[in-house]
Amino acid sequence: MAKLIFGAALAAIVLLIAAPQATAASKLDQYRAQGIIAERYDGLVEIRAGGAPAEARSLVDEVNARRRGLYSKRAASQGVPVEEVGKVYASEILGKAPAGTYFRKPDGSYVRK
Repeated sequence: MAKLIFGAALAAIVLLIAAPQATAASKLDQYRAQGIIAERYDGLVEIRAGGAPAEARSLVDEVNARRRGLYSKRAASQGVPVEEVGKVYASEILGKAPAGTYFRKPDGSYVRK
């Protein structure tokens, strides 16, 4: 019985930790599909549309901080520049992004998925 209670408590904690990230991912997809947030060639995101809501601006900061941390760890473990890791992730991210997502190329122009 104690194992069952412990397991249920552990599952609840995992859900509480994962829920904000799932919500952020859902919001990111929503803003990308609307063309407000764009993906970039370097694996980061940016505000594309003027007059974006504060929530979108905050989300960009949040997502970029998480991605920079991930890219830094991966680059250190593989002995490659952080920028190269970001570029590899960028192509994977674009493949999974919702229809309507804008992608900024290195020359500054945008393409829409």
